[in-house]
Amino acid sequence: MSVAGIDERVYGMNLDNMRARALSELREYLALSVYLWICFGALLILKSAILEARGVTYLPYGLAAIKALVSAKFLMVALVAGARRNRAGERLIVAIGRKTVLMLLILLILTAIEEAVMAAIHGHSIQGAIAGMVGGTPQQLAAMMLVMALILLPYVAYRTLGDAMGEDRLHRLLFDRR
Repeated sequence: MSVAGIDERVYGMNLDNMRARALSELREYLALSVYLWICFGALLILKSAILEARGVTYLPYGLAAIKALVSAKFLMVALVAGARRNRAGERLIVAIGRKTVLMLLILLILTAIEEAVMAAIHGHSIQGAIAGMVGGTPQQLAAMMLVMALILLPYVAYRTLGDAMGEDRLHRLLFDRR
C-alpha cells in the first residue's frame, strides 16, 4: 500500500505511525526549545545585570528565544543523525558525557556562526567578533564552555536514561506521585 507515494514495505511505517512519530518529535523539540530558552534567558539576565552595574543597558530577551529555537533544531538533527545512539557495552555515564560534549561542540559552532552573522550585519570584522565572543581570554572561553555543558547535561542525561530504561518508565519515576 502506498501513502503519498511512500511504499510502507520499504519504510515500515504507516501514516498513523508517521503522525505519532512527528508529534513525538515536535513535543521533544518544543520541550528542548523551552528548556534552552529558560537557560539562555537566565544567562542574558545575568549578562544584563553585570553590564547594568557598569552603566550599560542590555536587554535582548527575544534573542534568547530565537537562539533557543535554532539551537534546539540543530541539536534535534544531531540526535537523529546518531548522537542519541548508545554504543554497545558503553556505560551510561560515559554515553552521557560523550553526548554532552558532542552537543556542546554543536552549540559552540552555532554560537560562532551567530557571532559572525551579527558582525557582518553590523559591519564589524568576523574574526574580531568570534575572538570577542567570550571576551577573548582562555578563562572566559573555559567558563562559557562549562556553563553550556552544564546547561546541556540534564537534558542529555534525561534523554540517555530514557533511551536506556524506557521513556515512559523514566517519566513515571520522575513525575508520578509515589
